[in-house]
Amino acid sequence: MPASRTASPLRCGINAGFGEPLAHEVAGLREHRYTTVRQDLQFVSNPTTLTMLLRDLRFSDICPLWIMREPQISFAQADELVELCNEPNLNGYTPEQYAALWNRVAPATLARGVTLFAGSISNLDRAGLDWLKRAWRCFSPTPTHVSVHRYPENGGFSEPHKGFKNREQEVDALRQIIGSATLSVTEFGYHTARRTWRGFWPLRPWTDEQVMSFSMQEWQFWSDMKAESAYIYQLNDSPTNREERYGVRRLEGTWKPVSKAHYYVSSSLSSSAFQYK
Repeated sequence: MPASRTASPLRCGINAGFGEPLAHEVAGLREHRYTTVRQDLQFVSNPTTLTMLLRDLRFSDICPLWIMREPQISFAQADELVELCNEPNLNGYTPEQYAALWNRVAPATLARGVTLFAGSISNLDRAGLDWLKRAWRCFSPTPTHVSVHRYPENGGFSEPHKGFKNREQEVDALRQIIGSATLSVTEFGYHTARRTWRGFWPLRPWTDEQVMSFSMQEWQFWSDMKAESAYIYQLNDSPTNREERYGVRRLEGTWKPVSKAHYYVSSSLSSSAFQYK
């Protein structure tokens, strides 16, 4: 039967699996108290393979959020969570093209009882928000669930993007676009790489302790911003790029301190005593 989706102040989730089986990961994810997992299935074209990957989490007690494109969405079942594409603003879609895709697949998908997320923009910077604003004008039906990503530029947790005085202003700008739609932050994270990756990610490497602190603050922040869920990026350090070190688990299989950040935050989400800086 599908995984339970019990309401809570904030679901603390994790990104795991890029078209790869997750059945062998379920025990470790459960042990580390991840109750929801975002899995990328956009490029799985074989129906048999796709069905197998869906089964990995459908029959576990972990709530899946699947990233899908038009070919995969017909496989989603009632009460399941689906995100329409990943970072379409960086992956070849104009806002109008993405809205056209949404308008084509959303009516039938929503009618089947699937919860469909729109957006998935790459960041809460001006470029990402402007892209989403243009798409939003063209959506029909209007999305009730929206996903976004949020990464820092060169600072830590508290640094806002250029043009904003603080991070709350970023969220205010987002809310001016999406109104009362349910918000999920489906990627956030901090790396421990020694240098930049392709000159794109932040220049500053962070320690395990800093990543732990920043991540705790992220979950608290998104709870305060009334998000439904927030997903840390990602389960594993990259095996192919030594500089991509966003994982909560190292290449050799040991878990970083950040793998337990949500333990402490989850128990204090309703407490005003937790301060983020």
